[in-house]
Amino acid sequence: MKKLILILIAFTATHSFAQTAKNVFSRKSTPVTINKNTDTSLRVIIVDKEKQVQQLAYFVNDRFVKNLGSINPKQMESIDVIKRDTVIGTQTYEGQIHIKTKANYTPKFISLAELKDKYTSFKEMPVVFMLDAEVINSDEESYFVDENNLLTIIIDKLKTNKDNVEIGLIKLLTKSKENIDKRNNIMIRGEGIVAE
Repeated sequence: MKKLILILIAFTATHSFAQTAKNVFSRKSTPVTINKNTDTSLRVIIVDKEKQVQQLAYFVNDRFVKNLGSINPKQMESIDVIKRDTVIGTQTYEGQIHIKTKANYTPKFISLAELKDKYTSFKEMPVVFMLDAEVINSDEESYFVDENNLLTIIIDKLKTNKDNVEIGLIKLLTKSKENIDKRNNIMIRGEGIVAE
């Protein structure tokens, strides 16, 4: 009786596996994930800055950097997190992040305001900054990026249709693998070229 039950279990398991394997390997298309509850309705998300969590206090090589935008992770030796409220000046921070860079690396921090003065002619013009496609919503004077980690600075102007007001746009791209790969891609356009 035990042998019969074992043979039955083995046969059922083998039979099920064989069907699954046959079905999987007989298809020549890529696997597709099906979500039966696809939601395509419009969503409006309003960001309330007053309800956002408090910022963290960043320290790089023991130097306080109020708002840190970019630093090359490959140049970091260690990161320590301290989970306690910290008051610096009149600002309360939710915690501290201490970053120590490798001995042979010295970050070159520059504020967005200094960066704007150094690379653009936007003196009194309002400016929107982006860092790797994310809008930076911070004070230009207190937001710092590591200039050594910048790959590209794209300077553009936007003009509002109705009021004809110019707004500066500064896009900062870091030396991430994705950005480096995009920069080094060769775009070929024309007929008869097929990529496989």
